Amino acid sequence: MILAICLLLAAGAIGFTLLVREQDIPPAPVENPELKHLEVRRQVLYDNLKDLQFEYHQGKLTDEDYQSLKQGFLYDLAGVMDSIERIGLRPGKHAKAPHQPEPATAMPQGREAASKPRGEHSTAGSGKNICSSCKFSNPPGNRFCGQCGQPLSH
Repeated sequence: MILAICLLLAAGAIGFTLLVREQDIPPAPVENPELKHLEVRRQVLYDNLKDLQFEYHQGKLTDEDYQSLKQGFLYDLAGVMDSIERIGLRPGKHAKAPHQPEPATAMPQGREAASKPRGEHSTAGSGKNICSSCKFSNPPGNRFCGQCGQPLSH
């Protein structure tokens, strides 16, 4: 009796496996390599900020160096977050918004960005986005503040 039940179960499992049609299997989700790259870059920047904070608390960095490097990472992170948001809002797979610059050319990359000069805190500017939190003057295409990382209101 037990042998008959086991044989029926085995035959059912084999029959079910052989009878599954290709159209019944859902298609694999298509990964966007650009989005995946940006998410990896975002995680690297978060890790860099975490390591920077650890080194600062260990006394390995001066206040000036810490603030400079932190601002560079936050500026890069704001650009990456803006790019991720733009990809999520795109109507087509690889369509670019015609009025907005590509973030990779608009934002400095890596730790070298910390040594580059930052924009002035001014409220005057032609077409610039002014952060409501820190009053930092951001380039027109940014959706996040390059100084504090807060979303910019349009």
